Amino acid sequence: MTKNALLLILSLFSFFHASSFTSTLLDIYINRVTGEQLGSDGSGTNNLRVIDVREWNYVIEEKGGPNSSPGIRELHKNSYVITANEKQIQKEIQKVADDTFREGIENQVFIVLNVNTGKIFAIRDWLPESRTNKGIIINTYRVGLNSAPRVGEGLMLLAQLHGHPKEMQRNKRNIRSVSEFDIETAKYLGITIFAIDAFDSVDKFDVFQSRISQKRSTGFHIHMSSKNGSVKKFVGQTFGKNGLNTFSFSNYFDLMLRKNEYTQAL
Repeated sequence: MTKNALLLILSLFSFFHASSFTSTLLDIYINRVTGEQLGSDGSGTNNLRVIDVREWNYVIEEKGGPNSSPGIRELHKNSYVITANEKQIQKEIQKVADDTFREGIENQVFIVLNVNTGKIFAIRDWLPESRTNKGIIINTYRVGLNSAPRVGEGLMLLAQLHGHPKEMQRNKRNIRSVSEFDIETAKYLGITIFAIDAFDSVDKFDVFQSRISQKRSTGFHIHMSSKNGSVKKFVGQTFGKNGLNTFSFSNYFDLMLRKNEYTQAL
């Protein structure tokens, strides 16, 4: 084999290897009303984007489809890249865990996608009637046929997270998992429900210190039910004081919106 022939083969190998790699990179588009996937483009990037279905259909009908150069430009112009504010989410979730633990009353937080900006973040629900020691009330509404639930203008509800306080009745005990009510709520709303063991820390010393100071945050175990009712226990922990074994909400929602199997990320 000549030197020129060998270089040609290596060049072709590099070309096809690079082509096969870049062809797997694409942007995935999420319907801003339903939260479901509309499809992907041929951009060579790997983002999640939220878009109006009318813009998506316009590209298919008038711009040569989502893999054409004009189509990709149009899609990027009229969509928002989805990003999660992990630090803010962790902070709010730790507050929910701490407040539930110290008050003995369930507190809750919503994790939402702002369909007008592409931002995923957490918001506390401060309605007095939503804070009880018996269960949680989730007030949502819909904006159209097959709409994902909303908790505010443009705020698509992806998940709800709440703390389970220590059971005070002698004939009852705390169970380390989501409740049956949590599972049914997840299926009814089509969202993920997270529950925190806010009755017992992962570190007994931290619980003791937290009760004394009323300020010290501690790590608590997290469990979840997906929208199909499947349950996963001990998926991770709240950030606590050390950030050990912390559950990554940004990774979870990225996989969920891409429709990947969550178990692949564990």
